Amino acid sequence: MKKLLQQHRVSLFLIKALVLYLGFCTQAIAQQIVQGKVLDEKKEPLLGVNVLVKGTNIGTNTLADGSYKIEVANNSTLEFSFLGFATKQVSVNGQSILNIVLQSDNKVLDEVIVVSYGSQTKKKVLGSVQTVNNKDLKDVPGAEIGQKLQGRVAGLQINQANGRPGQGMAFRIRGAASLGSGNQPLVVVDGQPITGDLNLISSDDIESFSVLKDASASALYGSRAANGVILIVTKKAKSGSTNVSFNTYTGIQTVLDRGKPDLMNANEFATFQKGFYEDKIKYENWKYPKTGLAEIPDDYKNPENYGKGTDWYNALLRSAPITNYSLNISTGTEKVLSSNTLTYFKQEGVLVNTEMSRISFRSNNEYNPSKSLKVGFNIAPTYQMDYNTTAALDAVTGRPIIVGAEISSPLVPVVNPDGTYPKPISYGTYPLPNFYEQLNILNLKNNIFRMLGNAFVEIKILDGLKIKSSYNTDLGFTDSNVFRPSTYGFFGTPGPTIPSASHNSNNYVSWLIENMLTYNKKINSHTFDFLIGHSAQKYERNYRNINGSNFANDDIPWIVGAATTTGTTNKNAYAIESLFSRLNYDFKGKYIFSASMRRDGSSRFGLNKKYGIFPSASAGWIASEESFFPKSENFSLLKLKAGFGVTGNNNIGDYTQTTTLGSTNYVFSGALVPGLSINNLGNPDLTWETSKQLDLGLELSLFKSRISILYDYYDKRTDGMLYQISIPFSSGYSSIRYNVGEFKMWGHEFQINTKNLIGDLKWDTNLNLSFLDNKVLSLQDNTPIGGVNKYNDFNRTEVGRRIGELYGYVFDGVYMNQQEFDSQPKHATSAVGTARMKDINGDGKIDGNDRTFLGNSSPKFLFGITNTLSFRNFDFSMTMSGQTGNKIMNVNMQNSQNLDGIFNIEKDMMNRWRSPENPGNGKVPRTLSNTTELYRLGNSNWVFAGDYLTIRNISVGYTLNINSKYLLKSARIYLNANQVYVFTKYPGQNPEVNDTRDSQTTAGQDNGSYPVPRTISIGTNINF
Repeated sequence: MKKLLQQHRVSLFLIKALVLYLGFCTQAIAQQIVQGKVLDEKKEPLLGVNVLVKGTNIGTNTLADGSYKIEVANNSTLEFSFLGFATKQVSVNGQSILNIVLQSDNKVLDEVIVVSYGSQTKKKVLGSVQTVNNKDLKDVPGAEIGQKLQGRVAGLQINQANGRPGQGMAFRIRGAASLGSGNQPLVVVDGQPITGDLNLISSDDIESFSVLKDASASALYGSRAANGVILIVTKKAKSGSTNVSFNTYTGIQTVLDRGKPDLMNANEFATFQKGFYEDKIKYENWKYPKTGLAEIPDDYKNPENYGKGTDWYNALLRSAPITNYSLNISTGTEKVLSSNTLTYFKQEGVLVNTEMSRISFRSNNEYNPSKSLKVGFNIAPTYQMDYNTTAALDAVTGRPIIVGAEISSPLVPVVNPDGTYPKPISYGTYPLPNFYEQLNILNLKNNIFRMLGNAFVEIKILDGLKIKSSYNTDLGFTDSNVFRPSTYGFFGTPGPTIPSASHNSNNYVSWLIENMLTYNKKINSHTFDFLIGHSAQKYERNYRNINGSNFANDDIPWIVGAATTTGTTNKNAYAIESLFSRLNYDFKGKYIFSASMRRDGSSRFGLNKKYGIFPSASAGWIASEESFFPKSENFSLLKLKAGFGVTGNNNIGDYTQTTTLGSTNYVFSGALVPGLSINNLGNPDLTWETSKQLDLGLELSLFKSRISILYDYYDKRTDGMLYQISIPFSSGYSSIRYNVGEFKMWGHEFQINTKNLIGDLKWDTNLNLSFLDNKVLSLQDNTPIGGVNKYNDFNRTEVGRRIGELYGYVFDGVYMNQQEFDSQPKHATSAVGTARMKDINGDGKIDGNDRTFLGNSSPKFLFGITNTLSFRNFDFSMTMSGQTGNKIMNVNMQNSQNLDGIFNIEKDMMNRWRSPENPGNGKVPRTLSNTTELYRLGNSNWVFAGDYLTIRNISVGYTLNINSKYLLKSARIYLNANQVYVFTKYPGQNPEVNDTRDSQTTAGQDNGSYPVPRTISIGTNINF
């Protein structure tokens, strides 16, 4: 806390000093009044023209007669802008009267959009593409790029499943596109498809994002584009200017009480346990092992002696700082462009003793020695250090530590008065360690390095004809070291245990070589744009692992101190080679056509199935350009478009198509000797998973582009789905990867942008709406996937239904008395007072065949809205997003409603059945031994609506403008709140946790997570 206060004092001092300095600079500049009128080409006055001092937020608007008046520095430049007209800049140079004529312009429609292997004007884009500029996201704090994009793009679902520092987020474009071969979109950075972690790219390096949603937009990426594509453009220098910018923010992260589990305090827990053992004595003739008598254990005899006790959930949490510094220097001349960004980011976790820090650098350089030659070199190294962030997961179960901590006994203190760590009390078969001790004594370090590199040469052969060759590399390594002392403990094994240590490292390198020939030509009213290219990529990863065990003590925390060491190494690789081409054509700017084709060869498929062809075609009609279309400033664009394309998915891992060998031991002549055996059954007929997608769209621009509407309808069919299916054990194997079936997805998307106010007070709104659904059309032999193991298999995918629907028993209350028990279907473990489930198949008994579908794990409706307001130097923005139509199964209730007396549990469990005379609330069964299993299996009692509305971000800023020959040009101070609040009826911690897993066949399960914090930060953007 002391460190935190010191950071805030330093930040406040720097901000105060900055304000004083900026105020001094502002006073030092000579001011004058400039006035005049703004007219159109017909000499008619224009009302509401923005008159802005360039590089600042100082401005005004013209009145009904076109007049304006503004006080500015005498060396300022005024910028006149108005919807539907070309922006004009005029230097003041001491003039007091400036009359301006603005020319008509279609600038909004001519905005350049980044698309696959190139760019197009927005007006001529036929695919479903949406672009977000990073300047609109600059205030959002955090390490994850996804946090900045949440709620901004129609059809782009970004879920923050947990708040672990440096943890990535789940991206999905138009829902799940595959059963078991991944649903994450392809990410392309400056034309380079990346293979490493997206979150190792600093958001301070990014200029814009383009989301390619349909097949006609993404088909040029072929076998990797089935899940859509996200194109990232990083910051480049602009010719004729030198700019230096420094951005920083510091903030505090806190976990809200909403969603906190409502578990028993010490008094309630002791009261429950006293009753628990009273019932065991009454119904089971139980004896206290310590005395051999039928009596209550000592700890629970007098519940009134306990107060609230320990809240283990809060004990593991803290308020944690987050800090970011970023410096960008860019310079551009006629021949040289160079942009360099250095960023340092540090985030301490809200779980004690967890943190991560990252330093990254990006240098983008371009040299134009002549009009026909362009060369470039870009490099972006990143180094990240994680401390105990993965320790937030239990090493045995893989479940979050906080899930175990919250069910620990509230009777036990976090730390004893003498500073030692107590172990939680447990009389059950599953004792728990002290999780606070775990986090504080563990020393788990991950060091991660990643570098993106790119070099290219572009030669202009003839007018409109260019050839470009590029070499790209993506390389990285991860090094992890951990020592677990004897006091560490695990779920079910609280310690002391034998110390252990491990060292894991892996490194990868991916190189990509691409050669492209482009030709652009306009002949009268015909415009052609042709591209042909070749691409070759190879990826290789090496793994190394060393484990140490049987340490004599905790004194030597390195593997060298282990009596026993074991190690493994492994390697995997794949390669892709491709040919691709595209033709864009338009006639008179009204009729637009585009066609593309890519042929991919992948080493991941069998010899006869290595190659796939992925075509696309789209057409558009800009009806507003027709002579018969009414000419009106209120209806500036009407575009109709349609596209169809095929994309693929090769995300099945390496060597799946090949039968592989592994080491094993055999007994030969009475001795154990090493040998080899088949460990993976290959499938030489394995082929591409392909998605065929139809997209129909409409674009409108109304009222001088103050309202723009984009609508898309899509219908996507995925067949040859890649999935690991079970096969008869008589084969000697349990499963094989197979092309198993087909499913479809369809939906409607709306993107609506409005400029509500355009005067001194400006107000813009961005609204996006997405309606989506899916259906399984066929599976291998129509055999359902999942829902087999009643203990942990809570999803099922079945023909005619949605993918990965929740699956389990339907809870139907409690057998309240003997008469009810005798007249109702029963489970083998049922008794009076136990849980009753519905007899779904009507066979008069309760068993695994009565499990049924409990709800859809995928949302049916996504939405996001951003409102941005500005008034002179002040600005304000707020982003909200959410979803409806999905269900979540809170699997944590398997522990928090466990009636076996081994965990702390929900308060409502006090209302359990104890006797026919004391039946409780009819919803909680009794605690009789060997009868509680059914209540701990997945059932409708755990299923809740997953609807939510989240206030993602609120930002308020003020810009101090200098705009002078002095050192500073401008500076902005802002206050930001991120993950402000979640409105939901879901009782769990995080309604977004349902998409933790990449496979849709296991979605909708909440197994607990590292809490997602609210972040309050203050920052500044300074331009020199």
